[in-house]
Formats: sequence, structure tokens, C-alpha cells
Amino acid sequence: MSPIPACIALLLALLLCVPWRLLRPRAAAPNRPAVTRLAHAPGPRARTDVRQLLHQMSESLRGRLQAAGMALELALPADALPVVLDRSGMQEVLARIVDLACRAMHAGSTLKVLGRIDGAHAVVNFIDAAPGLDEPRLARCFDAAAARSPRLRGDLDAIASVALCEQIVSDHRGRIYAAPSPLGGLGITLRLPLERTAAEHARGFGASSLLS
Repeated sequence: MSPIPACIALLLALLLCVPWRLLRPRAAAPNRPAVTRLAHAPGPRARTDVRQLLHQMSESLRGRLQAAGMALELALPADALPVVLDRSGMQEVLARIVDLACRAMHAGSTLKVLGRIDGAHAVVNFIDAAPGLDEPRLARCFDAAAARSPRLRGDLDAIASVALCEQIVSDHRGRIYAAPSPLGGLGITLRLPLERTAAEHARGFGASSLLS
């Protein structure tokens, strides 16, 4: 048998040097939904009692919940929840949460809204309650939208709404996330830093209570 021509031998040698991973077909990238980002134009910030915003929410958004067959229940403290914030931005957040509740919760459910002070933060919990409730649907829906879960892939509006809420709250140095509520069930927690003077007063009160 005649020897392999030198040019063919060189070609074979070059092919053997090519990494096989370059010859394998590339794995498909995860199919993440393309979400249109919503935007909010920041407004002026001022000292605001979060309780006032929640009362306004009960007046302006209760009808939307009632149309979906749901009720709204507020539980707010006697003391103010002073936060320096953009009122229009936070109103947008509250409206988006109510929209999400209308999407996620069963008719006959109640959206419970609990306001309180926790250390240096004003905290608002949004909890869905219904007879025989087997799972916290509002918090689960929020979590799935925040993570762009495949089960919400067809509901890009919910994903965009949650992303907008996270952006606005983050701009206020706060957080919004799913977490256990003081009532025991899983809910949405909105945490905003108290106005500095109020936060200092709260810390001072806590220290004096420990000393007494």
C-alpha cells in the first residue's frame, strides 16, 4: 500500500488538534421570557406617614378587589410610620400589589394589610386569607414573578409589575419580598427605612425599655 501523501497526513494532524467541544453542537440557552421593562418617573420625596398611603389605597383600590370578589382588611398601628418617600412611586407599588392579588387570589379571599414598626423600618405585610386556604397564593405568585418562573411564562405583565415594584422600593433603600408574616402565613413584606429622627427615637425607646 502506498504511503499517505504528506498533505493528507498534515490535514489529519490538524483535525486531531481541534478541541472536540468546538465540534459538538452548543446547548440551547435557557429560554427566559422577554419582559418589557416598566418604568416610573421619580417624583419629589417628602416625609409621609405610610398609614395615610394605606388608607388612600383602601379608598381607591377597594373597588378593584370587590369587583374580583375579594375584601380588604387594614390593621394599622396607632403611632405614625414616617418615611421619606416619593408618594407617586409608592402608590404605584401598592396598586401593583393589588393587581397581583386580583390575579392570584381566589374569589372570597381577603387581602389583609398589616402595618408596623420593626426596629428602624416601617414594615407592611400583605397576606391573603380565605376559608380553607391551602397555600399563600399571593406570596407564591410574587415569588414566581420575581424569579421569572416557567409557570408564569405566559403572564409577562405580572413579571414586569413585580420588577417595577422591586425597582421603586430599592430606590427608597427598602426591600419587597415574600416572607412569613406576623400572622403566621406567607405574605409579601414591604420594608422601608423610617425617617431618621423616628428611627432614632424607636431605638432609644427600645434601649430605655431594656434598662427599666
